[in-house]
Amino acid sequence: MRRLVNFWFSVLDLRTNKLRSGLTMLGVVIGIAAVIMIVSLGNGLRRSTQEQMEAWSAGTVEIRPQYMPYYMDVSSVVREKAEAVAVEKGGTLPGPVIPQPVTQPRSLEPMDVVALRQLATRVVEVTPLFESWAQIVYKGQYVPNPGVQGVLPEYLTVFRTTMKYGRFFTQQENDLAAAVVVLDESVVDEVWGKGANPVGETLRMVQQDVPQLYTVIGVMNKRPGVVGISNRSILVPLHTAQMRLSTEGKTVISYIAARVDERDSAVRKTAVAEINTILRARRGIAAGSPEDFMVQDTLQWSEESMGIIRTITMILSAIAGISLVVGSIGLMNIMLVGVAERTWEIGLKRALGAEKVDILLQFLGEGVLIALAGGAGGLALGLGGSYIASRLIEQVKGMATVSPDVVLIAMLVSLVVGVVASLYPAGRAASLLPTAALRRG
Repeated sequence: MRRLVNFWFSVLDLRTNKLRSGLTMLGVVIGIAAVIMIVSLGNGLRRSTQEQMEAWSAGTVEIRPQYMPYYMDVSSVVREKAEAVAVEKGGTLPGPVIPQPVTQPRSLEPMDVVALRQLATRVVEVTPLFESWAQIVYKGQYVPNPGVQGVLPEYLTVFRTTMKYGRFFTQQENDLAAAVVVLDESVVDEVWGKGANPVGETLRMVQQDVPQLYTVIGVMNKRPGVVGISNRSILVPLHTAQMRLSTEGKTVISYIAARVDERDSAVRKTAVAEINTILRARRGIAAGSPEDFMVQDTLQWSEESMGIIRTITMILSAIAGISLVVGSIGLMNIMLVGVAERTWEIGLKRALGAEKVDILLQFLGEGVLIALAGGAGGLALGLGGSYIASRLIEQVKGMATVSPDVVLIAMLVSLVVGVVASLYPAGRAASLLPTAALRRG
């Protein structure tokens, strides 16, 4: 019962000094709200980044050519001529000519795709791609074009893409190098207008000043999370790109995309190692020699990006936490002022039989109540601010969420701030001797 009375005294004192208590709470409110908003927006940005990277790459593993050095030797004819010139001029014979390294890529080959399809156990599907570029014009208007890609029908499976209008390429169209094109919804929205169906329309692609006419046969659904026009928005059959849009060899492959459904990092590393082993064996690379290709898990880009965002969020949360420290200092200062102002009250209570623990709990209760009230206010402000920010900031729209553990941590931090900031002033109040307190008051 006495403990409840002490608590009631704490409430009465806060009600007596409403303005001072409110201003003291404000520091805690701002600190808690800032931390909650930064954490929630950081979580939203991580989710947004993960979705965009997932949609951009579909979680594929990419195999690309690796630039490898090879050495050019000087022919014997050139050596003899150099020696003859040296003798004629009375100079010394030239030393051995050191072969100079020249960077030369070994391109990927169709048999690499076949080997991966047959032997890679953790790969769902594999498809080769050829990257090119061309000016694209529709009725005199240039089409926004980050590039043209030649693909096979397996593209839809590998990149988990679905059709909105029309259809995708057939194997026969690829074999015949047909002049057909499939567009992403983002390009259609930009050129034809949102929701338009351009199937049957004709595009003109200009490659090395040679115009070519292509028929639109399909539109792919826009991948969720991808903002703007992606680099895989304009697709043609692989053989079409190799024959019509390339000055390189007609079997050149820019890269190979392999679909790996596992999302566990360790399992994906195993899949990458398996792909690496299969290609080394197929391409005849001796043990200890470097690969002439590189295997890269696109989800690593997402993990690296999220790691950077996580670090930035932690740093900003720590900076926001400084305001919480300032608020706790302000709370301690106000509690010390309260002890000095109520010295006579403390002495009177002690003279009437109150124990040290009663005084300690009363002042400790006041500090904890201020901190918890500030924590609740900061939580409400943080939740409201996060909601508004998630509606105004496009990158985190609808993704800035506050998890229950953040709420729990916020309230625990408020409690700890209240206890720590009030412990010393409450201890000073409890240590006052009744006679000294009455005399000083």
